[in-house]
Amino acid sequence: MLNTVRAFLGAEFNRNVLTLVTGTGLAQLIPIAVMPLLARIYTPEQFGVLALFVAVVSPLSVIATGRYELAIMLPRKDGDATNLAALSVVISLLVSAVLFACICAFNRPISNALGNQAISTWLYLVPLAVLLNGIYSNFNYWSNRHKLYFMMAHRRVLHSGGTATVQLGLGLMRTGAGGLVIGLISGQTLAIGLMANIVRRHSPRYWRAIDAKEMWALAKRYKSCPQFLVPAHALGALATQLPALFINTTFGLSATGSYMLAERVVALPLSLISTSIGDVFRQEIAERFHAGEHCRSQFLSTLRKLTAIATPPFLILLFCAPALFAIVFGERWRIAGEYAQLMCPMFYLRFISNPLSLVAIVAQRNRFEFLWQVGLLVFLVLAAGSHHVVQLEEKTYVAIFTAIYCTFDFVNLVASYRFACAGDSRHQQPVELIGRDD
Repeated sequence: MLNTVRAFLGAEFNRNVLTLVTGTGLAQLIPIAVMPLLARIYTPEQFGVLALFVAVVSPLSVIATGRYELAIMLPRKDGDATNLAALSVVISLLVSAVLFACICAFNRPISNALGNQAISTWLYLVPLAVLLNGIYSNFNYWSNRHKLYFMMAHRRVLHSGGTATVQLGLGLMRTGAGGLVIGLISGQTLAIGLMANIVRRHSPRYWRAIDAKEMWALAKRYKSCPQFLVPAHALGALATQLPALFINTTFGLSATGSYMLAERVVALPLSLISTSIGDVFRQEIAERFHAGEHCRSQFLSTLRKLTAIATPPFLILLFCAPALFAIVFGERWRIAGEYAQLMCPMFYLRFISNPLSLVAIVAQRNRFEFLWQVGLLVFLVLAAGSHHVVQLEEKTYVAIFTAIYCTFDFVNLVASYRFACAGDSRHQQPVELIGRDD
């Protein structure tokens, strides 16, 4: 047994994952511990406002960075990576400023389009949330490049802890849905402050090398990021939030809040673990691709780890979710447990496929990413549109979009495996992966 533990910790991949998962575990405990209290303080309608706010922010956050943060892992020179991070933050600032002007001018029409005036006040915070998401993402990828896993683990704890504390405090003050929205932004702000301080101390020389000409040259060098990844990931974010938007406009804020609680309780803890594994997996396969080596064995090894971690909790949820939700959060949230039960296969495949799909980004298979997202969104729109022909019930719609997600996640998993195997032909010919988009 002791030898097994030593062998596990002897592998750098496992040590790095363990560092992130340890921080992730602490980060999970906070929202899990606080969620039953939040579910009793806030109503389903108030959670619905938060779901609508997140549904607006998520696609805009993808557009705001130009997706240049995804290229931070690719350059061989650290100075180039730093200039890419700076370029992405500058773009986020400009986009957020434009968003604020648009929201000031068109607040009421936007609220009407979203189908709920309750979101009107909180739309003014959308540009700030988008900007914070852009900065947060850049710090995360830059830290990932430099293997600052300990700092990344601390950041996750502070993020979830700050969010939960503010949401709970404002909830006790009876601030309504604003407590959930402000808490979300507060947690992000605290985490960014921590990362900015640590990154500044870790490599001050890199940040002094930021140059406008270099940023422009890198913008052209990695133009496939805004060209393919911005539309692909914007469509992906829209596809992710489309069920919440449809449920809001069709079934109301209460149903939206129940849907969000189901997604948050199931997806958040497991996605943090999945993201931890994905962060280490991304860094390792980026090094292998740069060296012209294959990453098939790394792909299969990570696939086995993800499957082993995911299977037990998802089996429990598949059979017990409604009863568990009613016991933990109160009887009024039983419907959220029924949603979680229906979505269980989707969460299971998403947990496994999301980290492994990073192969496509590292290998610059950006056209596939774009076409995959377009296909997913088209089918989700068709599912939503079918409600006008056949009046769908809430659970029927949840089952339909779950089946669509499962199908596309499986396709993504198979394609990612093929991209990983494609590295076998490069093991004798180191190549620069920059600019490939086919």
